[in-house]
Order: sequence, then structure tokens, then C-alpha cells
Amino acid sequence: MHRVLLISDMHYTTEETHEEMKRIDPAVNTSVAAGDAFGHTQKEKIDLLRKAILAEHEKAPLDGVLVLGDLSIDDYDFRNLPDNYCRRFKEEVMDRLPCPAWALAGNHDSYPDEVWREIFGYGRQFAVEIGGSVFVMADTFATTPAHGASGSPYTPLDVKFLRGVAERFDGKPLYLCAHHIKESGEGEEAMAWVRATPTVCMFRGHTHHDGIVATGERWGQKPLIDIGGYAYNGICTPEGKWTFSRFSFAWAWGYQMLEWEEGSDRVLTYHVKPAYRYLAENGTFETVRTVSSMIELTRSL
Repeated sequence: MHRVLLISDMHYTTEETHEEMKRIDPAVNTSVAAGDAFGHTQKEKIDLLRKAILAEHEKAPLDGVLVLGDLSIDDYDFRNLPDNYCRRFKEEVMDRLPCPAWALAGNHDSYPDEVWREIFGYGRQFAVEIGGSVFVMADTFATTPAHGASGSPYTPLDVKFLRGVAERFDGKPLYLCAHHIKESGEGEEAMAWVRATPTVCMFRGHTHHDGIVATGERWGQKPLIDIGGYAYNGICTPEGKWTFSRFSFAWAWGYQMLEWEEGSDRVLTYHVKPAYRYLAENGTFETVRTVSSMIELTRSL
């Protein structure tokens, strides 16, 4: 069996809070979401993710791990942080896995292509073949560097890149992966490419939620799958301030699995939320391991 694990939105950043870092260095624009995450330090959160991946690999070997962006909240070069948390995530998680791992840049990982290549050894968009299937890793935040707290703005799918991948891997099953696929931000060319190619489905991060989005005829009825994340969801208080410390099970930390048997035209994808303990402004929450959003799809052979 072939198994691929997809993760997104770790938002790795400083252990110090925004206020603490301002006292250390007023020039640093640390995110207000910095510091502890639901009772875990930033490093502990990253270690929990790595352990979850290792547990999946021990259950049955993984062919690869795909990271769909927002490894960090670096917002290069707006935040002027004392460390590169994309690099740290690569070294502390990706480089320590027993299987290959590849990463896309998200809106908060706004490093120019040449810097991304220096960190990871490949560009901001690429394609990788795993078990006879091709994962099209598309960059939809190509305007770099960042100029504000939201990082890079959304840029539509690069249709020239998509066409080149389809030609290079002619006839092989495709999975379109991006940090975000904004349906209202895409034109007919991109949707026509999805309809006309053996694209099985689309995976995206960014939303911090998991679930299956029905895309309709414009995308050839090919589902768009939200893969969840390891971050938070911002909530505006009645006083007009943003808080990132209120917990909701709807965006509890988790990852997406994709599985298929050699020679089969059927693939299975589902979302996993491991059992964790969350300490939040609105209480303490103990969650059990949960599998959701399971869907079986057909791929062309």
C-alpha cells in the first residue's frame, strides 16, 4: 500500500509572546499569536506533530510527507524575527522523518524563490512523483517578500506550470496541492486544466479546518479537500481585539492521509485528529483520536 501524509499551517514562531519580544527588541514585529499554543510551547507543538507522523509511519510505512505551507509566521521580511522558523521546521521535523518530505510556501512563508531554494534545495513550486501518482505542488502566494502581518497576497494558479507538469507526467494520476486554492480567485484556464487532466482531487491548507468542498461542474466535480492544521483560529473580541487562545474542536490539530493499493484505481483519503489535551481561554479540552471526512475516489491508471 502507498501512503502519503499531508500537513499544513503549523505557524511555528517565537516562544516569546508579542509583548515579551517587543521588550527584548522593539524592531521585531512578532505575531500576536506567538508564545504558548493551547498549553504547549511552540517547540512542544512541533514535537507533537513529529510524533504523530512517526506513529503513522510505525502503523504502516509512509511513502512521503507533504507540507502545504505556513510552516512559520515568519512573514519575511516584515517581521524581522531573530530566527528563520521555516528552516527550523525543516531541521526539527522534516529532516528527522524516516521518509521523504517536501514543503510548499504559504502566505506567511514569504521567502523569495532563491531563499526558498537555499533552505529546501528546490523552488517554491514543483511536482513530485510518489508511487506512480504525481503531486503538483503549486505556489499561490508568489508575490514576495511580505509587507504586512498577512504575508503574501493570493496569486492565481500558474497555468503554464500546470500544463508543463501534465505534459511531463502524461497520463499519470495527478493531485493538485497548494497552500490555498481560492475558488473565487481562479479563472477558466485553471479550472479547464483540472477538468481535462487526470486530476483526482485538490488539497489545500490555509483554512485551519478540515473537510470536503464540493466544487461543481466548473472543476469537473473534483473535490477540494481542506487538510486542517496545527495552529489556531483568530477570534475578534467584543472590545475589538484579536485573540488566538480560544479552542474549537472544528480546528483541533490534525493531518490528512491518502492511501492506495498498487495497481488499484481506488484511493482513500481521510482526516485524522490525534488525541491531545488543549488548555485555552475557554476551558480545558481532552480530545480522543478522531477520523473524519473520509472519501473514496477513482484515479486513472
